[in-house]
Amino acid sequence: MTFSDSITTILHPITVHFPVALIIVSAALAIIYAFRKHDPLLNGTLRLLVILAAISAWVAIFTGSFTSQLSGEAHTIREVHHTFAGWTSYMISIAGAGYLFFSFYKKHNLPKWLQWTPFVFLLIAAIMVSITGYYGGYIVYNILL
Repeated sequence: MTFSDSITTILHPITVHFPVALIIVSAALAIIYAFRKHDPLLNGTLRLLVILAAISAWVAIFTGSFTSQLSGEAHTIREVHHTFAGWTSYMISIAGAGYLFFSFYKKHNLPKWLQWTPFVFLLIAAIMVSITGYYGGYIVYNILL
């Protein structure tokens, strides 16, 4: 193994923790914001965290392509992990786009139910990142170690 191989191998374990933390914190902040809508600092912070979570999720997906290939049951679990990671990235990206959209078009008379869609996608992303983390942890602790 060369030095460059060892760098690319450790990129995924390093970058994967950012989207996990940002998505979970964003979901908790969104729940708080649902009860305290009159706090402008909370709204801006939530938008920023969701956008950073979406960007970091796609970076983690990209760095996952550098991880070692597995075979047998481990390969199947890795595929499930990768599938949930992809869906998590899509959900958090939709939530981020929704929060951005509603921050610019807040003055328009949009249906009330439509304004809850970014919140719902964010909660789905939080659940999915937990499932993704479970399978990732299973690969590391039950297969690789």
